[in-house]
Amino acid sequence: MSRLIRYADLNDSEILGKIHSESSQAGFKGIIPDNVLYDVFSFERRTKRFINELSIGSPKTAIAFENNKPAGLISFGSCRYGNNDKSWIEIWRVYLIKEFWGSGVAEDLVEWGINEIKKENIENIELWVLEENMRARSFYEKIGLMHDNTFQVSDSGKELRYIKQ
Repeated sequence: MSRLIRYADLNDSEILGKIHSESSQAGFKGIIPDNVLYDVFSFERRTKRFINELSIGSPKTAIAFENNKPAGLISFGSCRYGNNDKSWIEIWRVYLIKEFWGSGVAEDLVEWGINEIKKENIENIELWVLEENMRARSFYEKIGLMHDNTFQVSDSGKELRYIKQ
């Protein structure tokens, strides 16, 4: 099995849009209302988002390939939710195509991302996850990112609680 993780560039925008759209729609089914899920996480919207982010260089995004097939992504950058302390960084997203769930790609992506973050001499990492997304929460706890009792609420057709791990 051949696994490659590398930083994404503008040429990867559609691949990233596909990964983010498909994995969100699979992982958030039953958590986020379908009308919101299929609009906000549409392939077109996600692709445009990555074009914008990659054009400005923030957040940094990397893509994982398994046997030359796009499998997942990780993005990290400045904290989005009020933590302006430069000793902190946020992992914005870790997403995998469903067929790669449980394959070890996510662990490799997070380890790769944390190593890249440490190269910037940043030791403090935060990550937000939907409280109802037990699969993701379990994964993050397994790799040592524990909920610190901080949460925030948003409304996406229903009240959603995000917890910090």
